[in-house]
Amino acid sequence: MNEMVDIKDPSIFIYIKKGDEKAFSLLFEGYYAGLSFFAMKYLNDLDLGRSLVQQVFIDLWQNRQKIEVKKSVKSYLFQTVRNRCIDYLRKAKTVVEVSELHADMEEVPFHDLVEEAELNERINSAVSQLPEKCREVFLLCRFEGLKYAEIARELNISIKTVEMQMGIALKKLRENLSDYQMINLMACFFTTNN
Repeated sequence: MNEMVDIKDPSIFIYIKKGDEKAFSLLFEGYYAGLSFFAMKYLNDLDLGRSLVQQVFIDLWQNRQKIEVKKSVKSYLFQTVRNRCIDYLRKAKTVVEVSELHADMEEVPFHDLVEEAELNERINSAVSQLPEKCREVFLLCRFEGLKYAEIARELNISIKTVEMQMGIALKKLRENLSDYQMINLMACFFTTNN
């Protein structure tokens, strides 16, 4: 791939069909985080969501010759992940009946789930720009749900240092995200820490 291709442009699949690993990597890097959070909304398990999304990309690469995307790359990927989540839940025969689960999923419009996944993608991008120590503290707090004292023990630093790093992280995130995005980030943050 000599020229830059927009990952939202369906023509990226022309390169992928030809076996262009760079184009495939761009697609993966551009959508992986958002698709993982999107899958998590269905599965209530981030690791399982990540695994499912990785499998979608593996299958996409292995079946690249057969895939036809004419309109929206994003819609294709999100719909594929959504279908895989539903298939997984059906096969897993979870405690919740599939019909109840399907009804619950229909309560939240697909468009809202896509918007939320995009928002999570923007938040992840902002988090990835944090200084290393801030990012580490923030991720342990947000994704692992650890309390400040637990983070201090795990990283072998003082609670005061954890508080300071979280303060820096939140300040930088506030600078990089709009008010709406910051409200969502804080909502996620407080629901995992209460």
